[in-house]
Amino acid sequence: MPDITKTDIGRRMYQLHKEKGVEKATEKIRESLGADWKTFSDADIRMLERLLGEAWVSFENTHWEKIPFGRMKKEDVEHVLDIGRFLDLDQAPKTQVLEELKKVLLAGT
Repeated sequence: MPDITKTDIGRRMYQLHKEKGVEKATEKIRESLGADWKTFSDADIRMLERLLGEAWVSFENTHWEKIPFGRMKKEDVEHVLDIGRFLDLDQAPKTQVLEELKKVLLAGT
């Protein structure tokens, strides 16, 4: 069995915390949207989770905690997805994507 370094453990723990944060946020959004959640495709949901993951990593914890995921409406989710569609995460400057995300996600605070 290969040796596992403390750095590897730390990275994995960080990844698990990120996944848990995104999972909780996604669940709050799903509950908030009710039947409207079913209007989003699997690809849309994967993109939403990816965008939320980018936000979780980049936003200060105080900003992340202020995001009203449980009060998001379908239009809010569509706006977040539009950011992902129009500002390609792999091509656009990450700061531009994150600033747009922050505007949308913190709009309800």
